[in-house]
Amino acid sequence: MTSLKLMLAAAAIAGAFTAPAAARDAACPQQGDKAPLSLHKSWIMTGWERHEGDPRFVFAEKMRAYYDLENTTGVFYDNFAPGEKQLFRNAARYGANWEDLQNAARSVAHGLTDGHDEIIGDSVASTTLGFVGRIERLDGKVIAFDGRSQLGWQCVKGAWKIRHELNYAWTVEPKTIENFLGKAQ
Repeated sequence: MTSLKLMLAAAAIAGAFTAPAAARDAACPQQGDKAPLSLHKSWIMTGWERHEGDPRFVFAEKMRAYYDLENTTGVFYDNFAPGEKQLFRNAARYGANWEDLQNAARSVAHGLTDGHDEIIGDSVASTTLGFVGRIERLDGKVIAFDGRSQLGWQCVKGAWKIRHELNYAWTVEPKTIENFLGKAQ
């Protein structure tokens, strides 16, 4: 009986040291460019940007670094989403919904404002930030907006991927956001 207790105790101790090592191998970055808040900023400032002469926007190509396109299930809400629908349960459908708007734009520029925060766990994280944007359509019409974004991230194979998204924006006069455009901090 005593040797059984010793064996069980030894197995428990060995398991306590092995599990964290295995978890570290698959862990997502907690700091740096690949951490959730940095990714959120890049998602706005690089992912959704468009410059005159850019190739066609294809969500699955340009945004693959931010979304899990193998397991697309999630909740994606944006009141500014083009079309009739603002809530999606599939990242690929949500992203494809933006392709026509992006491709009908001469440029899409963003800037970060305030309200940046993050909560990071081992396998999930939440980030928030304020942002502005300016869409110049091919027909010359300009749409300027101010917005807030909250993203829910899940650690997938060592990389953070967006699983939940809540974005809310409202139109503003273009001159009110000019000083923020292009600013990533």
